[in-house]
Amino acid sequence: MVRMFKQFFWLMMLTLSVERAAAFTFLGPFETYQVPVIAHNIDGDLGGPHNLGEEYRRNTPVLYYTFDQNFIDYFGSNGVAAVEEAFAIMNSLTNVDHYSDGLFEWPMEALSYNFKAQALNLFDLKSVALGALLEQMGLGEPERFTWTLHDRDVGPGGCPADVSYFVIKRNFEPAFTALDVLQPSSYVNGTFYSYFIFEICTGPNPLADALEFPVDPSATTFSAVAGLTLPIGGYYTGLTRDDVGGIRYLYRTNNMNFESAGVTTLTVATNFNATAFLFTSNLTLLVNQALTNDAAQLQALYPNLVISSTTQIPTNIVSTNVFFYFTNYPWAPAGTVALAFQTNITTDFTFWYSHTFGNVVTNSYYTNGSIIVLETSVGPRPFGSPTQVYTNVTARTILTNFISGDYYILPTNSDCGAFIISTNFTAVTYVTNTPVAATNVAGGTNIGGVSFVQELVFPFTNSVYLYHPVPCISNSVALRQGIGRVQFVRRDFDSLIGSFFSPVTNTYTHTIITNSTPFQQLIVRTVTQPDILITAEDLTTESPTVAGFTFGAFQRNLPFSTNSLPGLFGPGTIENQPNVELSFNKVGPLFLNFTPFNLDEITQLPLLTWGSFDGSTNAPVVYPNGTSVLNYEQNVFIQVTPVYLPEGFVTATPQRTNYYTAQLQVASYTSAFVLPATWAFAPGSLGLPPGLELSPSGAITGTPTMTGTFDFVVRVTDSQSRTTDRSFFIKVSP
Repeated sequence: MVRMFKQFFWLMMLTLSVERAAAFTFLGPFETYQVPVIAHNIDGDLGGPHNLGEEYRRNTPVLYYTFDQNFIDYFGSNGVAAVEEAFAIMNSLTNVDHYSDGLFEWPMEALSYNFKAQALNLFDLKSVALGALLEQMGLGEPERFTWTLHDRDVGPGGCPADVSYFVIKRNFEPAFTALDVLQPSSYVNGTFYSYFIFEICTGPNPLADALEFPVDPSATTFSAVAGLTLPIGGYYTGLTRDDVGGIRYLYRTNNMNFESAGVTTLTVATNFNATAFLFTSNLTLLVNQALTNDAAQLQALYPNLVISSTTQIPTNIVSTNVFFYFTNYPWAPAGTVALAFQTNITTDFTFWYSHTFGNVVTNSYYTNGSIIVLETSVGPRPFGSPTQVYTNVTARTILTNFISGDYYILPTNSDCGAFIISTNFTAVTYVTNTPVAATNVAGGTNIGGVSFVQELVFPFTNSVYLYHPVPCISNSVALRQGIGRVQFVRRDFDSLIGSFFSPVTNTYTHTIITNSTPFQQLIVRTVTQPDILITAEDLTTESPTVAGFTFGAFQRNLPFSTNSLPGLFGPGTIENQPNVELSFNKVGPLFLNFTPFNLDEITQLPLLTWGSFDGSTNAPVVYPNGTSVLNYEQNVFIQVTPVYLPEGFVTATPQRTNYYTAQLQVASYTSAFVLPATWAFAPGSLGLPPGLELSPSGAITGTPTMTGTFDFVVRVTDSQSRTTDRSFFIKVSP
């Protein structure tokens, strides 16, 4: 490992830009022995190296990232595109179980140089972001911990005469042995490393470290991306064999760890040991009562009802009262009566209520239906004796608008739903309401003892189900398989200042092991803020560390959560919340001067200037980019649709075709972009899935020939040769 011990040594390291190679190391919370004296927990370390079986990883298959205004204002759209290239490289990884045993499809070197950028002292933004993403996946700095100190003991003879050390290896060979395990290794991407112990006895930490060096001085030292050490003018073309080897070990199916599902997750766990009956009720009655009763009154009527929120609505009620009565018409024969009615309209002020329920499931729902109008009249027979009484009952069926159907209230132990086993009973039930309108009863004021009653009969379907409760378990712990891969999806704020993030709900499955048997477990994760926020700030501060200040190219955090047994430091998970902030230093071109010799511009040492470059002859982009504001305005006011491209399929079935077609379109709301537009791939972009083509008109067509998720960036050019870029991905399923 290369570390800074004294001011002179630190400055020499900056001047020489010593390159470090890397392999793969597991990153986790600091262990007890990992102290600054022996070169642990220094220089912004987020964690320390871990042993086999004590690794930390993510178990969420989709992570959302976004850029805030701080980053966009400084780096502009070119900076956004550069960081998105890093995400695209990570998204190009397929399920890690599909790679060859020796990972021969991956190169042992990914570092290249742009000599113009090297002359300008530029650091590649994309490459630094790519290394940070590997760290977010659970990989540490590999070559730094090929050899590392575990303990340092100073004996009675003092330092340096009487000092002893425990030295361990925390670098692991990416190829598995016959027993499906890894071995500690001194090789890093094919280069063999030994070490010597560097000791300074007194001064600022660290005092001692095991420094690696290649056994063959003429060997080419390859640097894995996870090493987080990028030379000036260097850039990564992708990932190396050892980077992918570390990801494969962490996320392969056979790597099973006791893990929590995540602090923002709910696990849908069907309890097959509990069986009960579930009864549906009349939706019409619930709707009518919910409209006129507040939360307390409604819960008194329905004790198990969960009301999440209630809104009070003041309103005017217009009541139409119909009063029926019997009368004699002057022209009617003697002894006959006729039914008449009178309508009274009254207006009153009242409150209605809008409730949000937490455990009501609508089984059936209709906005109209049939109602039976039941009319009953009783009275003496016309022209008969007073003792002869008639009773007439008539029924009319009318179709009208009203809320009807049935519902059930979930019990408290099934907040994620109910698993219906069978239907035990279903029948249509008729409910008669109180009289809508009536005359006085017989013997009252009605003429001749005649009475009339009208009733409404509402039907609803009553069902009884046999079910298993489905509880929602927050952040459940189980023996889980690796998830194979992690996909990064961009999800922007709804405003430039990042004041609102539209929530996203993910539903996916985890494979858990119970009694040596795999089970599929449904996980629901609600994302209320981005998992990874890309931002920028001034990270150069005064500090009592080496040379009197600290500066960093970037700053980040890594939330760990452990479920390990006592005495162990893993395994565990890397959580999604609190969200990760990946902040790039936007101090601008930064230089170092120090006393007594280099105190002017001629002798200054360049420390940090951001750029974007590749192996082409294109000039590097230097940040801050003067055209970044214009480019970002184009990103805002030039609308490219669709936002997400449809899924493709390799195989046709009777239900679907495997011929893929999608049309990209653009609408401009700014005079800085003049249609018509043409479409092509952005420089450095990955291509479409094999079998698909992009036409200049924006049509994507063809028949896919390979499964996977393919990320790419398209460039749309207007009639004045002005451009804007958009990133997409296409998922191709079997």
